[in-house]
Amino acid sequence: MDRREFIKKSLLALALGQGAPSLLSRSALAAQSKSRILVVVNLFGGNDQLNTLVPFRNELYYRKRPNIAIKREEVLELGARGEKLGLHPQLRPLMSVWDSGELALLPQVGYPNPNRSHFISTSIWHTADPTRKQEHGWLGRWGDLQDDPFCDTFLGGASPQALQGDLRTAPAISSIETFSIRLPRGFEEELNREIRRTRSGTAEEVRRAMLSLRGALDKIGQLREVKNQVAYPDNAFGKSMADVARMIAGGLGSSVYYTTLGGWDTHAAQPPRQAELLGYLAQTLAAFRQDMRAIGRDKDVMVMVFSEFGRRVEENASYGTDHGKGGLMLVLGGAIKGGLYGGEPDLEDLDDGDLKYRTDFRNVYASALSWIEADARSVLMGDFKPLPLF
Repeated sequence: MDRREFIKKSLLALALGQGAPSLLSRSALAAQSKSRILVVVNLFGGNDQLNTLVPFRNELYYRKRPNIAIKREEVLELGARGEKLGLHPQLRPLMSVWDSGELALLPQVGYPNPNRSHFISTSIWHTADPTRKQEHGWLGRWGDLQDDPFCDTFLGGASPQALQGDLRTAPAISSIETFSIRLPRGFEEELNREIRRTRSGTAEEVRRAMLSLRGALDKIGQLREVKNQVAYPDNAFGKSMADVARMIAGGLGSSVYYTTLGGWDTHAAQPPRQAELLGYLAQTLAAFRQDMRAIGRDKDVMVMVFSEFGRRVEENASYGTDHGKGGLMLVLGGAIKGGLYGGEPDLEDLDDGDLKYRTDFRNVYASALSWIEADARSVLMGDFKPLPLF
């Protein structure tokens, strides 16, 4: 096989690798163990803050939502630290985290000149750029500075914009069990022989990329032997977070794991749908926390949960809510300073019927970047003061 043919076939192999990472931009063969880990959960669709963190002592809340408000007797009271707010009853699995002071609730997080479009607002959150001039993701920009193909990992079908940089994109892994590269019949032995031969120039870059891919596949393969210490909910989100826990326990070495839970666009019949999703979220996060404790990594992991916007204050005629502005973020972990980072929402002082945003999401991102010891200013392209979350 000549150089040209080798390159052609190697690129073909990479292209055929469903879920295989883009490694051509980096030649590092092994990720280093990281002491601190950030896990990002994107609730796609726009979760409703008011029925998640409920102002159950505010009569106006019940007047605005006569059919879909959470009943007072069902709300999980947060006590003095939660001021006059409480949690949706399906979030009960997280109450022990709140009681232990390791759950931070951040209401009305958003950005200037909010956009109610799912895709535009999601892009703004992913790029950390409300002006929409930036194409690359905030974690993608951080990943560009790393010399490690597994510095970040996406659990899902295709890496989101948040993880797309100029030089590289985070590997997307649908699951540990199915992560593989598919090679044409009879090609694997030939490729193995070729990638053992040192080359020069572009051919050498391709050879090193293929070696990296081999190393990555070996790493993922080893993770199949790692078992979770607790049971997770039997749904897609539960399985993704279970795999994140296995990757951490198995020493994959990523500093950032990213996954999604969709379905939050509750324009109609919101109560049962949101309750189901909040149940998935709380049960899974509680299981993940127990798993991290069992392997002694609880204080090393920060979990950050966000949605692209909240929803309008008044219910609509379909027993749902429409797209709003400021929304709720959750941050939890063994080293997190829990509590309420913002007071009760003012339902009389609205922005065109929506909750006003109080905290710029980039300040929360700055905290997350500080957690993984990244340079927040260079990643966020501006000075955003981190919240004292840890």
